[in-house]
Amino acid sequence: MTLGQLVDRFESAERSIVVINRTDPDPVQDMLVDTFGDDAVRVTDRRTIERSGVGPNGFGDGGLDVGTLRGHDGVPFEGDRLADAEDLVLLLDGDDEVLAGSTLEALGDAILFVNSDLYITGTRAPEALELPPVITGLDDTVFTLRGYPESNRQKLLLITISRFIERVALAAGGGTLRSSFQRLSRLEDELGTRRVYERVAAGGIDAHLYGVPDDPPTGLEATVHGGRSSDFTDGWFVVFEPPGGPAAVDAATDLDRGVNGGVGLLAVETEPRLWHGIWTFDPDRLGAISRYIRRNLSTPAG
Repeated sequence: MTLGQLVDRFESAERSIVVINRTDPDPVQDMLVDTFGDDAVRVTDRRTIERSGVGPNGFGDGGLDVGTLRGHDGVPFEGDRLADAEDLVLLLDGDDEVLAGSTLEALGDAILFVNSDLYITGTRAPEALELPPVITGLDDTVFTLRGYPESNRQKLLLITISRFIERVALAAGGGTLRSSFQRLSRLEDELGTRRVYERVAAGGIDAHLYGVPDDPPTGLEATVHGGRSSDFTDGWFVVFEPPGGPAAVDAATDLDRGVNGGVGLLAVETEPRLWHGIWTFDPDRLGAISRYIRRNLSTPAG
Protein backbone atom coordinates (compact mmCIF):
# COMPACT_ATOMS: atom_id res chain seq x y z
CA MET A 1 0.00 0.00 0.00
CA THR A 2 1.05 3.63 -0.53
CA LEU A 3 0.02 6.89 1.11
CA GLY A 4 -2.17 7.56 -1.92
CA GLN A 5 -3.97 4.26 -1.46
CA LEU A 6 -4.45 5.06 2.20
CA VAL A 7 -6.18 8.33 1.31
CA ASP A 8 -8.46 6.42 -1.07
CA ARG A 9 -9.63 4.22 1.79
CA PHE A 10 -11.16 7.17 3.64
CA GLU A 11 -14.81 7.95 2.94
CA SER A 12 -15.46 11.65 2.51
CA ALA A 13 -17.86 13.75 4.54
CA GLU A 14 -20.29 15.74 2.39
CA ARG A 15 -19.99 19.48 2.92
CA SER A 16 -21.07 22.71 1.22
CA ILE A 17 -20.62 26.41 1.96
CA VAL A 18 -23.16 29.20 1.61
CA VAL A 19 -22.45 32.93 1.83
CA ILE A 20 -25.48 34.79 3.18
CA ASN A 21 -26.25 38.36 2.08
CA ARG A 22 -22.80 39.07 0.70
CA THR A 23 -21.78 42.73 0.52
CA ASP A 24 -18.15 42.16 -0.47
CA PRO A 25 -17.42 42.42 -4.21
CA ASP A 26 -17.57 39.48 -6.61
CA PRO A 27 -13.78 38.88 -6.64
CA VAL A 28 -13.95 37.95 -2.94
CA GLN A 29 -16.60 35.35 -3.70
CA ASP A 30 -14.47 34.06 -6.58
CA MET A 31 -11.51 33.68 -4.21
CA LEU A 32 -13.67 31.74 -1.77
CA VAL A 33 -14.89 29.40 -4.51
CA ASP A 34 -11.34 28.80 -5.73
CA THR A 35 -9.96 28.13 -2.25
CA PHE A 36 -11.86 24.88 -1.72
CA GLY A 37 -11.13 23.20 -5.04
CA ASP A 38 -13.24 21.86 -7.83
CA ASP A 39 -15.21 18.98 -6.38
CA ALA A 40 -15.10 18.49 -2.60
CA VAL A 41 -16.97 21.59 -1.39
CA ARG A 42 -19.61 23.49 -3.35
CA VAL A 43 -19.72 27.23 -2.58
CA THR A 44 -22.88 29.22 -3.30
CA ASP A 45 -24.09 32.76 -2.68
CA ARG A 46 -27.63 33.41 -1.36
CA ARG A 47 -29.82 36.26 -0.25
CA THR A 48 -32.52 35.88 2.36
CA ILE A 49 -36.14 36.81 1.80
CA GLU A 50 -37.44 38.51 4.92
CA ARG A 51 -41.06 37.70 4.21
CA SER A 52 -40.58 33.94 4.27
CA GLY A 53 -37.44 33.82 6.35
CA VAL A 54 -35.91 31.42 3.84
CA GLY A 55 -33.33 31.89 1.14
CA PRO A 56 -34.56 31.73 -2.48
CA ASN A 57 -33.42 28.13 -2.79
CA GLY A 58 -34.27 27.04 0.73
CA PHE A 59 -31.99 25.38 3.29
CA GLY A 60 -33.10 21.77 3.59
CA ASP A 61 -36.54 20.72 4.73
CA GLY A 62 -36.54 23.04 7.73
CA GLY A 63 -35.25 26.10 5.89
CA LEU A 64 -33.07 28.76 7.46
CA ASP A 65 -34.47 31.00 10.19
CA VAL A 66 -33.29 33.39 12.87
CA GLY A 67 -33.74 30.79 15.58
CA THR A 68 -31.47 28.33 13.78
CA LEU A 69 -28.67 30.88 13.53
CA ARG A 70 -29.02 32.45 16.99
CA GLY A 71 -29.30 29.08 18.70
CA HIS A 72 -26.22 27.57 17.07
CA ASP A 73 -23.10 27.81 19.25
CA GLY A 74 -20.85 27.64 16.18
CA VAL A 75 -22.46 30.54 14.27
CA PRO A 76 -21.51 34.19 15.03
CA PHE A 77 -24.98 35.73 14.67
CA GLU A 78 -26.95 37.77 17.20
CA GLY A 79 -29.37 39.64 14.90
CA ASP A 80 -33.16 39.74 15.06
CA ARG A 81 -33.73 39.40 11.30
CA LEU A 82 -32.18 37.29 8.58
CA ALA A 83 -31.38 40.52 6.78
CA ASP A 84 -28.94 41.29 9.63
CA ALA A 85 -26.82 38.29 8.62
CA GLU A 86 -24.53 40.12 6.20
CA ASP A 87 -21.40 38.39 4.90
CA LEU A 88 -22.13 35.31 7.02
CA VAL A 89 -20.55 32.10 5.76
CA LEU A 90 -22.26 28.85 6.74
CA LEU A 91 -20.90 25.32 6.55
CA LEU A 92 -23.61 22.75 5.79
CA ASP A 93 -23.67 18.97 5.84
CA GLY A 94 -25.16 16.74 3.15
CA ASP A 95 -28.68 17.38 4.50
CA ASP A 96 -28.17 21.16 4.45
CA GLU A 97 -28.02 21.30 8.23
CA VAL A 98 -25.85 24.11 9.63
CA LEU A 99 -22.60 22.81 11.15
CA ALA A 100 -20.66 26.03 11.68
CA GLY A 101 -20.48 29.65 10.68
CA SER A 102 -17.87 32.36 10.25
CA THR A 103 -17.82 35.89 8.97
CA LEU A 104 -16.38 36.54 5.55
CA GLU A 105 -13.95 38.91 7.26
CA ALA A 106 -12.63 36.09 9.47
CA LEU A 107 -12.12 33.86 6.43
CA GLY A 108 -10.31 36.72 4.71
CA ASP A 109 -7.94 37.19 7.65
CA ALA A 110 -7.28 33.45 7.90
CA ILE A 111 -6.84 32.49 4.28
CA LEU A 112 -8.42 34.61 1.52
CA PHE A 113 -6.13 37.63 1.89
CA VAL A 114 -3.06 35.71 3.05
CA ASN A 115 0.07 34.98 1.03
CA SER A 116 2.02 31.76 1.65
CA ASP A 117 5.21 33.87 1.93
CA LEU A 118 3.99 34.96 5.38
CA TYR A 119 4.60 31.40 6.59
CA ILE A 120 7.70 30.65 4.50
CA THR A 121 9.50 33.74 5.76
CA GLY A 122 8.18 33.46 9.30
CA THR A 123 6.33 36.78 9.19
CA ARG A 124 3.24 35.09 10.62
CA ALA A 125 3.93 32.91 13.65
CA PRO A 126 1.75 29.83 14.26
CA GLU A 127 0.20 31.49 17.33
CA ALA A 128 -1.17 34.26 15.10
CA LEU A 129 -3.22 31.78 13.10
CA GLU A 130 -6.91 31.60 14.02
CA LEU A 131 -8.81 29.05 11.96
CA PRO A 132 -12.52 29.87 11.58
CA PRO A 133 -14.94 27.01 12.34
CA VAL A 134 -15.93 26.88 8.66
CA ILE A 135 -12.37 25.73 7.89
CA THR A 136 -11.87 23.27 10.74
CA GLY A 137 -15.39 21.96 10.12
CA LEU A 138 -14.16 20.60 6.78
CA ASP A 139 -12.30 17.82 8.59
CA ASP A 140 -12.87 14.37 7.07
CA THR A 141 -13.70 15.90 3.68
CA VAL A 142 -11.57 14.31 0.95
CA PHE A 143 -10.35 17.11 -1.31
CA THR A 144 -8.48 17.67 -4.56
CA LEU A 145 -6.55 20.95 -4.66
CA ARG A 146 -4.35 22.53 -7.32
CA GLY A 147 -1.11 24.44 -6.93
CA TYR A 148 0.22 27.43 -8.85
CA PRO A 149 -0.21 28.31 -11.71
CA GLU A 150 -3.48 26.36 -11.99
CA SER A 151 -4.69 28.04 -8.78
CA ASN A 152 -3.35 30.85 -6.63
CA ARG A 153 -5.46 29.85 -3.61
CA GLN A 154 -5.97 26.13 -3.21
CA LYS A 155 -2.53 25.00 -2.04
CA LEU A 156 -2.64 27.74 0.60
CA LEU A 157 -5.41 25.76 2.29
CA LEU A 158 -2.96 22.88 2.82
CA ILE A 159 -0.31 25.27 4.13
CA THR A 160 -2.79 26.85 6.54
CA ILE A 161 -3.98 23.52 7.94
CA SER A 162 -0.34 22.41 8.31
CA ARG A 163 0.46 25.54 10.30
CA PHE A 164 -2.61 24.97 12.48
CA ILE A 165 -1.39 21.45 13.34
CA GLU A 166 2.06 22.82 14.15
CA ARG A 167 0.39 25.36 16.43
CA VAL A 168 -1.46 22.50 18.15
CA ALA A 169 1.86 20.72 18.80
CA LEU A 170 3.45 23.88 20.20
CA ALA A 171 0.46 24.44 22.48
CA ALA A 172 0.56 20.82 23.67
CA GLY A 173 4.24 20.93 24.61
CA GLY A 174 4.45 17.15 24.33
CA GLY A 175 3.37 14.24 22.17
CA THR A 176 4.62 13.37 18.68
CA LEU A 177 4.63 15.41 15.48
CA ARG A 178 5.38 13.73 12.14
CA SER A 179 5.90 16.09 9.18
CA SER A 180 6.79 15.52 5.54
CA PHE A 181 8.58 18.08 3.37
CA GLN A 182 9.06 16.19 0.06
CA ARG A 183 12.62 17.62 0.02
CA LEU A 184 14.37 17.89 3.37
CA SER A 185 16.31 20.89 2.04
CA ARG A 186 13.15 22.95 2.50
CA LEU A 187 14.00 23.12 6.19
CA GLU A 188 17.18 24.93 5.24
CA ASP A 189 15.67 27.04 2.44
CA GLU A 190 12.52 28.29 4.21
CA LEU A 191 13.46 30.38 7.24
CA GLY A 192 9.95 30.48 8.67
CA THR A 193 9.52 26.72 8.44
CA ARG A 194 12.92 26.15 10.01
CA ARG A 195 12.07 28.43 12.94
CA VAL A 196 8.80 26.61 13.61
CA TYR A 197 10.54 23.24 13.79
CA GLU A 198 13.33 24.59 15.94
CA ARG A 199 10.63 25.57 18.42
CA VAL A 200 8.80 22.26 18.02
CA ALA A 201 11.94 20.18 18.50
CA ALA A 202 13.06 22.23 21.51
CA GLY A 203 9.61 22.27 23.12
CA GLY A 204 9.40 18.75 24.48
CA ILE A 205 7.78 17.30 21.35
CA ASP A 206 9.02 14.10 19.73
CA ALA A 207 9.52 15.51 16.22
CA HIS A 208 9.99 13.29 13.15
CA LEU A 209 10.82 14.87 9.77
CA TYR A 210 10.49 13.08 6.41
CA GLY A 211 11.60 13.77 2.85
CA VAL A 212 14.09 13.14 0.07
CA PRO A 213 17.56 13.51 1.70
CA ASP A 214 18.89 16.13 -0.72
CA ASP A 215 20.17 18.33 2.12
CA PRO A 216 19.01 17.00 5.51
CA PRO A 217 18.72 19.68 8.20
CA THR A 218 21.31 19.85 10.96
CA GLY A 219 21.11 21.31 14.42
CA LEU A 220 17.50 20.24 15.03
CA GLU A 221 16.52 18.08 17.99
CA ALA A 222 14.44 15.85 15.73
CA THR A 223 14.58 12.42 14.12
CA VAL A 224 15.10 12.81 10.37
CA HIS A 225 13.89 10.12 7.95
CA GLY A 226 14.96 10.07 4.29
CA GLY A 227 13.83 8.10 1.26
CA ARG A 228 13.13 8.30 -2.45
CA SER A 229 9.95 6.25 -2.83
CA SER A 230 6.73 7.93 -3.95
CA ASP A 231 5.65 8.26 -0.31
CA PHE A 232 8.64 10.56 0.28
CA THR A 233 8.55 12.42 -3.03
CA ASP A 234 4.78 12.89 -3.29
CA GLY A 235 3.52 12.82 0.30
CA TRP A 236 2.53 15.83 2.40
CA PHE A 237 1.57 15.06 5.96
CA VAL A 238 1.58 16.80 9.32
CA VAL A 239 0.27 14.52 12.07
CA PHE A 240 0.15 15.34 15.78
CA GLU A 241 -0.55 12.73 18.45
CA PRO A 242 -0.86 13.68 22.14
CA PRO A 243 1.14 11.68 24.70
CA GLY A 244 -1.70 9.22 25.26
CA GLY A 245 -2.34 8.72 21.55
CA PRO A 246 -5.29 9.85 19.39
CA ALA A 247 -8.60 10.13 21.22
CA ALA A 248 -12.11 11.46 20.79
CA VAL A 249 -12.48 14.39 23.19
CA ASP A 250 -15.00 17.07 24.04
CA ALA A 251 -13.35 20.47 23.81
CA ALA A 252 -14.43 24.09 23.75
CA THR A 253 -12.17 24.97 20.80
CA ASP A 254 -10.63 23.17 17.85
CA LEU A 255 -7.19 24.03 19.25
CA ASP A 256 -8.01 22.21 22.49
CA ARG A 257 -9.52 19.36 20.52
CA GLY A 258 -6.25 18.91 18.66
CA VAL A 259 -4.07 19.33 21.75
CA ASN A 260 -5.94 16.68 23.73
CA GLY A 261 -7.10 14.33 20.97
CA GLY A 262 -4.75 14.83 18.02
CA VAL A 263 -5.14 16.16 14.49
CA GLY A 264 -3.53 15.36 11.16
CA LEU A 265 -3.30 16.23 7.48
CA LEU A 266 -2.43 13.75 4.73
CA ALA A 267 -2.21 14.71 1.05
CA VAL A 268 -0.56 13.10 -1.97
CA GLU A 269 0.58 14.80 -5.18
CA THR A 270 -1.14 12.53 -7.71
CA GLU A 271 0.19 14.52 -10.67
CA PRO A 272 2.24 17.72 -10.87
CA ARG A 273 0.65 20.42 -8.67
CA LEU A 274 -2.49 18.34 -7.97
CA TRP A 275 -3.04 17.29 -4.35
CA HIS A 276 -5.51 14.68 -3.11
CA GLY A 277 -6.01 14.29 0.61
CA ILE A 278 -7.83 14.84 3.89
CA TRP A 279 -7.38 16.33 7.36
CA THR A 280 -8.99 14.85 10.42
CA PHE A 281 -9.46 14.83 14.19
CA ASP A 282 -10.84 11.27 14.05
CA PRO A 283 -8.72 8.98 16.29
CA ASP A 284 -9.15 5.91 14.07
CA ARG A 285 -8.03 7.78 10.97
CA LEU A 286 -5.17 9.45 12.81
CA GLY A 287 -4.07 6.07 14.13
CA ALA A 288 -4.13 4.54 10.64
CA ILE A 289 -2.07 7.38 9.17
CA SER A 290 0.47 7.35 11.99
CA ARG A 291 0.89 3.56 11.90
CA TYR A 292 1.52 3.62 8.16
CA ILE A 293 4.17 6.33 8.52
CA ARG A 294 5.91 4.53 11.39
CA ARG A 295 5.97 1.21 9.58
CA ASN A 296 6.91 2.37 6.09
CA LEU A 297 8.85 5.64 6.30
CA SER A 298 11.27 5.08 9.16
CA THR A 299 14.49 5.02 7.10
CA PRO A 300 17.13 7.30 8.69
CA ALA A 301 18.25 10.16 6.46
CA GLY A 302 21.82 9.79 5.19
